[in-house]
Amino acid sequence: MNKVTLEMGPSFNQVAAELGSMGSALKAACTAGLEKGVKIAAGNVIANHLTGQSLKRRTGNLARAVDGWLDSDTDGVVGVGEGTAVDKYAWLLGDEEKTITPKNAKFLTIPIGEGLTPSGVARYKSPREVDGGFFIRSKGTLLFGYKRGKKGKFRPLFVLVKSVRVKGSGALYEGVTESMADISLAIENEIDRQLGAA
Repeated sequence: MNKVTLEMGPSFNQVAAELGSMGSALKAACTAGLEKGVKIAAGNVIANHLTGQSLKRRTGNLARAVDGWLDSDTDGVVGVGEGTAVDKYAWLLGDEEKTITPKNAKFLTIPIGEGLTPSGVARYKSPREVDGGFFIRSKGTLLFGYKRGKKGKFRPLFVLVKSVRVKGSGALYEGVTESMADISLAIENEIDRQLGAA
């Protein structure tokens, strides 16, 4: 799941139609408010759920892909659109679980220690990029790293595993749920602004 859809409700269009011209104005105000509301919710997801424990931000690409938009006059969406650069991992915003396995190798190479920058981005794409590195087995775990000098300490850069189980963060649902009052307020404010002058 990489998006949450918010609907005005099954009877909204019927009620708006019964109100005639006032209903058209009400519908326009609700649409404008919903559009502002989904933007607020997307901002909440980015600011409060794509950092820290929920989902640690590394490159910022996923955060830049999260947005709020209208699917129709009565349907708002918060999430990641189709065909973005983050399609492969947008599922992390939901609560889905996946087992990641290597596609063209025996092991997944997961960067650790000095194999990561301070922000958590991999320094190397694979062990092949590291000059003078070697593999060791430590307590049943296969590691790749390097050592400086004969008496230097081994510095691990990668841990090699057959598979990894990853659970989504739930960030999208939590961020939108927390924003429901703000979305309602955005709709109310637009109704007051547009119909208050009528």
